[in-house]
Amino acid sequence: MYAALIFRWTGVLPVVLPVILQSVKSCLLILVLPLLIVGLQAHAEECSTPQFGVNNVSIDQLADTASEARQLGTRAAAETAFTVVLDRLLNDPEKISQFLDRHDLDQFSDFVHITEENSLEGRYIALLDFCFDADRLRASFRKDGLRWTELRSPPILVVPVWQGPDGARAWQNDNSWLSGWREAVETSNGLVNFVLLEPTIINERSLRAEDLARANPVTLSLATTLAEAEQTMLVIARLDYDGSSPVLTVDGQLFSRDGELITTLAKMVDLPVSSDLVGQLAVARSQILQEMQASWYAANAISGNDTQKMTLILPINSLEEWASRLAVFDQIAVFNGYRIRKLDLTSGVVTVNVEGTIAAVKNALLAQGLSLVTTEDGNQSVIPLIGN
Repeated sequence: MYAALIFRWTGVLPVVLPVILQSVKSCLLILVLPLLIVGLQAHAEECSTPQFGVNNVSIDQLADTASEARQLGTRAAAETAFTVVLDRLLNDPEKISQFLDRHDLDQFSDFVHITEENSLEGRYIALLDFCFDADRLRASFRKDGLRWTELRSPPILVVPVWQGPDGARAWQNDNSWLSGWREAVETSNGLVNFVLLEPTIINERSLRAEDLARANPVTLSLATTLAEAEQTMLVIARLDYDGSSPVLTVDGQLFSRDGELITTLAKMVDLPVSSDLVGQLAVARSQILQEMQASWYAANAISGNDTQKMTLILPINSLEEWASRLAVFDQIAVFNGYRIRKLDLTSGVVTVNVEGTIAAVKNALLAQGLSLVTTEDGNQSVIPLIGN
């Protein structure tokens, strides 16, 4: 189990909203013709760093000729894909705009894979996958003094519940609160790995809406297990009446795999219901999602302007295990290089250049099945998680 995920580092910070919103801020994220020459590939190829890629970008471009339609459509699709990647890594519209003003994305293109393609007279229809070069983007982020995040969170199960005068609902598709959350999760491109359970008869019977609305620990634990998630975000919208006036209350809470409450993410109390209830619920949903994303990005930010050296002891049983540890260090973005200080039959000592917080280091190691611990003599050691 992850020892530290989202919303576990500090307490809850207040946020000024039209309603009472409590959130956890820090507890715990073009291709023009030359690209066609170097990039368009008909064979399948995966982006080695998936955070820097976007799949299935749709094109339906009209122009005077098929060739022009292909060029214009590919360019527009590449711009879309690059913006998605920057949004995923930077999570800041102003920084993204400034980066696009300073750089042409031709600098960062790696390859384009054609998933589907149909070229007609004056029309180009296609699905394309784009991959951008991670090393070149990181170098530009560092040069521009930007903070970014690459680490994808472990699975976080989202469980929306609607509590109305007629009772609790969690699995119906004809409710805007429930369907809105499903659409939000399914279209999310960020680094917080939201997951859902399908609204099946089995889930409806074993995970009753009434039990979810009461935050029953056994029910929440079962839901987390079924989703193979690390934590569960329970978001409940309650419609009630103050006399004859309808009022809305929205709660967002984060629970552990065992169904224990970790923290309250949001609480919006006794809101007068507007004429646009669907829009009101959408605003609440957007605020909760943004706060969750911001918390993960803050905890796992990388910055070339925030460099520190950390000496780590790596207990090993073989040279093969030593090589495996170094390979992991090469993959961790918050480590920008390392120096081997010592190696013997039982351990190695490495000094790494860390471009982020200790929380970012811990989460990056956890994602690789490793744990950062402090030894009795005060040294930092990297050991496998129990069971790995």
